Amino acid sequence: MINLAELRKYSAELVDLHHTLALMQWDQEVRMPRRGAEERAGQFATLSALVHRREVSPELGALLVEAEAQKDGLAVEELALLRVMRRSYDQNTKLPEEFVAEFSRLTSQAQMAWLEAREQSNFAIFQPLLERLVVLSRQQAEYLGYAVHPYDALLDLYEEGLTTAKVAGMFAELQAPLVALVKRFAGRLTPLVFSEPFSQVGQEQFAEHLLKAMGFDFSRGCLARSPHPFTTTLGHHDRRITNRYAPRSLDFIFGALHEGGHALYEQGIDERLARSPLDDGVSLGIHESQSRFWENVVGRSRPFWQRFFPELQQAFPAQFACLGFEDFIRGINAVTPGLIRVDADELTYNLHVLIRFEIEKGLIEGSLEVAALPGAWREKYRQYLGVEVESDADGVLQDIHWSHGSFGYFPTYTIGNLAAAQIWEAYKRYDPGFARTLAEGDLAKVREWQGREIHSHGSIYLPEELLVRVTGSPLAAGPFLAYLEEKFSTLVG
Repeated sequence: MINLAELRKYSAELVDLHHTLALMQWDQEVRMPRRGAEERAGQFATLSALVHRREVSPELGALLVEAEAQKDGLAVEELALLRVMRRSYDQNTKLPEEFVAEFSRLTSQAQMAWLEAREQSNFAIFQPLLERLVVLSRQQAEYLGYAVHPYDALLDLYEEGLTTAKVAGMFAELQAPLVALVKRFAGRLTPLVFSEPFSQVGQEQFAEHLLKAMGFDFSRGCLARSPHPFTTTLGHHDRRITNRYAPRSLDFIFGALHEGGHALYEQGIDERLARSPLDDGVSLGIHESQSRFWENVVGRSRPFWQRFFPELQQAFPAQFACLGFEDFIRGINAVTPGLIRVDADELTYNLHVLIRFEIEKGLIEGSLEVAALPGAWREKYRQYLGVEVESDADGVLQDIHWSHGSFGYFPTYTIGNLAAAQIWEAYKRYDPGFARTLAEGDLAKVREWQGREIHSHGSIYLPEELLVRVTGSPLAAGPFLAYLEEKFSTLVG
């Protein structure tokens, strides 16, 4: 089919352009000197406008119409390519080029302002740019269109079909059971406290060791440092992750496992999908299921550390030589309501996400002003987690997402937690000896199963379709709540 071949060629060019934008983004967050921020913002605006012009061209529209007219008899993969490209084209044609350029310029400026504001713990530095981002995000929602709530349009960008009502329903089902679990288990497991600092070199080496054990291919990716860990794709054989390091924290372990889970998903996509829109995880929720699976379900389990705790003791004898294995396991799973989302335990984590969902919803609908954010943040943390926010850095400035203009992203973390529990149940049915598999360090068995069932398909299947194929059921809260109940009841005896 000639027009389908032309469509593939066109899509490959767009993929190359987006990978170039991703390279600029990676450089900005990892290596770019700060005084380059203004010039980089201009570069983002220019290139984003040029890419957008290609994304909405009449030529692409005509190719899509011609291919869709002949789609009878196409393979599943070819139909998926048409579906993904049509969705992208319809979204992009609703956004004016001037808006795309301005949004790109502003997010580039906002990231540097956020970094400075966080370092100084001063929200006022970031506030003016965030106010403009909220205005543009509201405008983006109007351009994209929605049936009920403007926030629906932004949620759909990250999880196709997700709405404000669905997210509210999800949290309504989770909130009461999670609060009850927190009350039962908070304070019953002693958190780890380190008087001796970890060397940064040692942290980086152990993080790399864990990534290699998971199966991260360093010939197709790399590990760097950034203020907020992230994973990005610059090509089918160039999947990059970053991590951050603190002197008395185990963030370096769980950050590596989390980002490693994202990267394994990307590295596991079948090579036949390279340079196409299908060479990507199908949604942020499914992507987060993979990162939370490795970070929590595997990475905080007893069998996993039966294999790796002796190596951790050897790598950091001053911190772990005198710490017993059971105390370590209980410590890394301690339930302690706190301020920082990325440090949160599995029971309180989704309450952090709930707070962000309510704040974003208020910002987009106009019931909450940016100037009132620090106060609203403090009140919600007092209400949901019973903790006092004492600084902007540990409060409203702790996440990078809003500087990216990523309103609607946060709920996908909770979707990922729910999906990870269902995927874990499916894996255990496949491998009844899962505890021995992890205790022996046979992580390849887990990764290869994920690769066959999830990773290799890229974006061929819709998120819900993929989840049903893997687990037999659509997304539900029950398996996640059952997983938490069993795990923490066992931990406290």
